[in-house]
Amino acid sequence: MNASQPPVPSSQPGQSPQPAQPPQPPVQPSQTGQPSQATEPTPGEAARGSALLRAVEVMEALRAADGDAWSHQQTHASLARYLLEETYEVLEVIDDPQAHGPGALRDELGDLLFQILFHARVGQEAEPAWDVDDVARSFIAKMERRNPHIFGDRRDEALEDPEDVEQIIAQWHAVKAAERRARGAGDAPGDATSSAVWFDGIPERLPALQTAAKVVHRARSDGRLEELLAAADEAAAAPDAQQWGGDVASALLEVAVRAESEDIDPESALRTLLARTRSAALGTNGSARRSASHPVQHPVQHPVPHPAPRSVPPPAPRSVPRDGARQAPADWPSDGNMAGPDGRTA
Repeated sequence: MNASQPPVPSSQPGQSPQPAQPPQPPVQPSQTGQPSQATEPTPGEAARGSALLRAVEVMEALRAADGDAWSHQQTHASLARYLLEETYEVLEVIDDPQAHGPGALRDELGDLLFQILFHARVGQEAEPAWDVDDVARSFIAKMERRNPHIFGDRRDEALEDPEDVEQIIAQWHAVKAAERRARGAGDAPGDATSSAVWFDGIPERLPALQTAAKVVHRARSDGRLEELLAAADEAAAAPDAQQWGGDVASALLEVAVRAESEDIDPESALRTLLARTRSAALGTNGSARRSASHPVQHPVQHPVPHPAPRSVPPPAPRSVPRDGARQAPADWPSDGNMAGPDGRTA
C-alpha cells in the first residue's frame, strides 16, 4: 500500500466521505477557570486538530479498495476485542505512569483513536451510512446541550454559582433526564420512584465496583440511599447468599458507599493500587525489572514456608457516610472530560 496516494472514496457504491470542515479553535479553561479561546497558531504552525484530518485520510487509505486486506475484513464485532484491549492499555499507563515512558499515554491514546476512526470508517458502509463527522457532531451536540453554562445562549444565567461543582453535576443530570423523556424513556407511571431507574443506562459489563459507585451516587442524589442499602441487605439475606458471598458483597458495597461519598471511583482506586503494587514487586524503578524476553532463571527452587495469614477484620456495618454531602475535589474535573462517578460523558 502506498500511503502517499490520495485517499480513495468509500468502496460502497454511491458513498463518499464528506469533506472535512476546517478545525475550530478549541475552547480552553483560562487561569481563572473561565473558558477562553486558545491563542492563534503562529505563522507556519499547523492549526490544532489538523493532524486529525490526516488521521482520517490514513484510515480511508487502509479501508480503500486498493488498501489493506486485513482492514477490509474487519467489522464492528471483530474490532470489539481491540477496542477493549486498547482501553485497558490506556488505563494501565494512567494507573502507573512511572512504569512507562514519558510518551506512553500519548501513544496509547493514539491506538485508541485508531479504533474510533476504524469503527467510524466501517460505519460509512452501514445502512444508513454514518462517518467520523457524525461521531464528532454527536459529541459536540451532547457537550453543548449538557453544558448550557458554557455553550448556552444565556450562559450567565444557567447556574447560580458557576464554580459550584455540585450545581454543574445536578444540571448535567437534569439535562440527561430531559433527554430520556424526549426519547420516551422514563415516562411510565412510577418510573421516577422505582429503584430500577438507578440502574438505567449503566452497561451490564461495567465492572461491579464501578457500577456500585454509580448506583450509590444516583440513589444518594435522589435522597434514597437508605432505600438502596435496605434492598441490598434483603438480597444479601437470601437463603443462598452464603453460596455467592452475600456478606462479602455487602462489605464491598459499603466500600463503594464510602468511596462515592469522597468522590472516588473504587474500581480505579483498586486497579491503581494493584498496578503500583505490581510495579513495586517487579522493581520498576530499579535494575530488578527485566523484559519478558529475558526472564530470570531459577535453576533450584527451595520451598518457602507460607506466613501465617493476616487477620483482617471486616468493616463495621454501616460505618461509612451515607447521606452526607459529597466533598468534590477543588480541581474536579481534572481530566477534561467532565466525567464524575456517574459517568457524565455517557
